[in-house]
Amino acid sequence: MLIRAVSFVTVFLLLACTITAISAAMYEDPEQDIEETIAVTETSTPTDSRPSPTEKKLPEVREHPLGEDGYTPRLTSPDANDARYYSGENPFYAAGYGMPNCTCYAWGRAYEISGERPELSPYDACTWYDYNAENHIYDYGDEPRQGAIACWAYADGGPGHVAVVEEVDDDTVLLSNSAYSGAEFYMDTVPDDDPSAGRENWIFQGYIYTNSR
Repeated sequence: MLIRAVSFVTVFLLLACTITAISAAMYEDPEQDIEETIAVTETSTPTDSRPSPTEKKLPEVREHPLGEDGYTPRLTSPDANDARYYSGENPFYAAGYGMPNCTCYAWGRAYEISGERPELSPYDACTWYDYNAENHIYDYGDEPRQGAIACWAYADGGPGHVAVVEEVDDDTVLLSNSAYSGAEFYMDTVPDDDPSAGRENWIFQGYIYTNSR
């Protein structure tokens, strides 16, 4: 019986030592295991390969004939990625007066029509007609033509308004517009003999023909 008891104790001690050794091996350096796990995770994390947002660019220049034929009217709002309207390329946008704003829109539209940066007044709409006439930049007059910029001053001394002639049909003129603190883009039809369309506060100044000099 004594021999059996000794053998049992010996086996128990050997088993206990084995378990202790295994445990020590498994948990010898838990901090090292954590560091290795983090390292593997960081290494295996894919880099962000998503493309950056599309930059606004100038579309390819499209030639527009100087006359009526071949003109492409704009009847819808310009694309928000068109740099002629929505970027620092446009001086009104760059100055913080981007669309909705009649001057920002008309400047961009003139650029779109002519294919080159327009030399228009950098100030309020009411200055555009006289600025052009005084500096002898573009032809100007009272006849509505496709692509021309219609100019108004306000009787009360306000900033005025500019719009672009898109179509001339019988006795009416179709204009594309934008309005400060108003519509981003809208169309307006006025009589060709009264571009102010009966608006008593509006004083029609004339048309600037930016697609001709």
